[in-house]
Amino acid sequence: SSRREDEEDKPRKYARMGVPEYFRYDPEGKLEPALAGFALGAGGYAPLPEETLAGGVVGVRSEKLGLCLCVKLSGPEPLDGSLRWYDPAAGGFLPTRHELADDNQRAEARVAELEALIEKMRRG
Repeated sequence: SSRREDEEDKPRKYARMGVPEYFRYDPEGKLEPALAGFALGAGGYAPLPEETLAGGVVGVRSEKLGLCLCVKLSGPEPLDGSLRWYDPAAGGFLPTRHELADDNQRAEARVAELEALIEKMRRG
């Protein structure tokens, strides 16, 4: 429903603001390609190429961030249609906020476990 706005109005507005890169994602697949990135140049925005990285990760690389925005994966870990940042240098996805929260929760539980063990050892 916002195709004209997404393809014409927003890019003009972003260019006026000097936004160096922007990405567009249409999870319903009405835009082709569903995931696209654009970099600002002298003549306006130019499309960033889609690329396939190690492990079959397909996405669009942000030249500014050095990361690749991905929406699909042709391998054993299919994505669910949500966007994920992939770090080509590290060869893996950046953790989501939910994954970070889970990691923090596990770390806190482990700290509590170790503190209890230390206290037990102190008591003999």
